[in-house]
Amino acid sequence: MTITKIFLTLIIALITITAKAQVAITIPAEYEKNDKLILVWPYLSGVDSIIGEITGIAKQVVNVEIIYNPDSTQFDTTQIRSFLSNMGINNENVSFIPAFSNTYWLRQYSPITGYGVFIDSLVQYLGNPGFSSYNRPADDSIPVQLANFWNMDFAEYNLEFESTNVQYDGLRNLFVGDHIIEQNIPMDEVEISFALNSYYSTGEVIFIPSLDQSGGGNFHSIDMYMKLLDSETILVASIPDTLPDYAAIEDIVFELSSISSYYGSNYKIIRILSPPNDNGNYPIIPEDEMRTYTNSLILNNTVIVPSYGLPEFDFAAYNIYEKYMPGYNIYMVDARLLTPNYGSIHTITKEIPQSNFLRILHEKVTGPQEFISDFHINCLVASGNQVEEMWLYYKLNNDTSYTKTTIHLVCPQHFGTIAGLQTTDTVHYYIEAISSSTTTTYPLSAPEGNFTFWFDIVNIDETYVNTYDFELVPNPSNGKFAIIRQNENSEIRIKIFNSVGQLVFVTQAYTGEIINTGNKLDKGYYTVIVGHNNNISKLKMVILN
Repeated sequence: MTITKIFLTLIIALITITAKAQVAITIPAEYEKNDKLILVWPYLSGVDSIIGEITGIAKQVVNVEIIYNPDSTQFDTTQIRSFLSNMGINNENVSFIPAFSNTYWLRQYSPITGYGVFIDSLVQYLGNPGFSSYNRPADDSIPVQLANFWNMDFAEYNLEFESTNVQYDGLRNLFVGDHIIEQNIPMDEVEISFALNSYYSTGEVIFIPSLDQSGGGNFHSIDMYMKLLDSETILVASIPDTLPDYAAIEDIVFELSSISSYYGSNYKIIRILSPPNDNGNYPIIPEDEMRTYTNSLILNNTVIVPSYGLPEFDFAAYNIYEKYMPGYNIYMVDARLLTPNYGSIHTITKEIPQSNFLRILHEKVTGPQEFISDFHINCLVASGNQVEEMWLYYKLNNDTSYTKTTIHLVCPQHFGTIAGLQTTDTVHYYIEAISSSTTTTYPLSAPEGNFTFWFDIVNIDETYVNTYDFELVPNPSNGKFAIIRQNENSEIRIKIFNSVGQLVFVTQAYTGEIINTGNKLDKGYYTVIVGHNNNISKLKMVILN
């Protein structure tokens, strides 16, 4: 099985638009700014509690709208509100939508929300993918019911697919499970790609092979084993090498890692180990339960991740999200009642993006960089309304507050400048855009979250290095040491790099003060960079554990 890519040439005007009715301009990615979360109230013991727990988390960052059955006299909104109240969840930011549905697996049949031209202006609209093959007519009608309830424009899609089986980076690449091909016979891949492009305005449609022997039922949804964390990063499930689909998922990872993002560089692939089922085994046939940590929900600065009562696996998954989504609030919700029916947290939720389109396009700057004293942060912005201003916020080293500087809205690249940097500086930054109708930041976890970079001091030109007579004692050490200089007690900045140039430890101290790296450094050789005033010194260090 191989990934199939079909490239479609596009020219899309995002600011000044002249087009016919129902022309898609863009579909936002899940990790962009959202205004709402919609859920379906299941009227099922246990699952009600899962919906309630998600509601309690999500209402902190968006408005939550719960679809309920309007014909029921036994289960009305009073009963639902009482249920939520008993969970400690009040009515703030929670409202209800009377609509008919067959199931609570909302993302399978929910609308695609985008921005398009209807009559003469760019507006938000709901698109309706087909879903008729599952004989769930009330579910099929949810998109038009929501469009009527919200008084939104509506576009009918002449293609069968589930939102669980499609992931878009918002800029260039649309990833879709190849299950869509058998759903739309006699259409071929090229015809399906052009249909998807007309709905998403994407540049490339990438067909992802199904995992046929890993459980999950007949849907083969890609959100059960991969997830876009941002426009440059893909999270992919990892399974034991004894399982029949191991080679298939490793082939997917290999090909995903060679695909270029919108910015021209290859996607960064993060692996996350899938947990076993309650019996300790992993699925090996389609009918088995498939547990996953990729079936999570990103909602502004918050991520809701499924958990399975397996502390070792759950904790490892939490740590991966925390590491690769810094500053985001990470919550875990027990999904053991969901996966036996072939879905999880992502499958029962659907985000609705902000009503006014605003997007920051920025290739994030992270990790070691070539030293430049006046460092430019480049970006662009796309908006449905006039962009009034953009700001760059940055802080250096252990600063607790950000400095705010203007991003100049010039062509072909907007830019902000961080001036007067020193070779030992570590920079934390984020970007803010303000239009006439809305605001957004990148990353959305700002100001708690930010992008971080530093300078490649290990390989820096020696003209920047001062031969200050610092000494590291003891050396070798077990990770506890001091940096001393005769007759001096002054503040120094310390960065430690491993043998391949990766920054592994940062701190500030005084000469002579004991520095304890804990268990963060393995046995081996390291380069220690000592910053003192505007000078730096290089020292070699050996760790013996």
